[in-house]
Amino acid sequence: MKNASAWMIIPKLLRTLVRKDVALKPKLLLIAGLVYLISPIDLLPDILLGFGWLDDLVIVPFLGWLSYRSLPKGVQSEIVPDNTENRATSRRMLIYLGILLIVVIVIAMMGDANTSFERVNSPATN
Repeated sequence: MKNASAWMIIPKLLRTLVRKDVALKPKLLLIAGLVYLISPIDLLPDILLGFGWLDDLVIVPFLGWLSYRSLPKGVQSEIVPDNTENRATSRRMLIYLGILLIVVIVIAMMGDANTSFERVNSPATN
């Protein structure tokens, strides 16, 4: 259960939205990430097999990280206690995310390259 604290970062970060000792900037960054995650409008449309999710996998965690980095140091230490075990877990998490990103790219590249969005004429429409 030593990795359970790593998964608690997200709920703790979300709780900063209602804290009075947190400035508006980190709250807006976090809200922007959440809105981008649920919004149907993306930089890369989700219809692009695999690639449509890549922007979500990059932009949303990046905005969460920016939100965390703009929090006061005291609030940051409440969210992520500073010890060497967390640093090792963070490195391991980055390795896992890197592997996940490579897998998503490989799956996207293995998609059918002959897929086109051209209209197919059926005998009934001729």
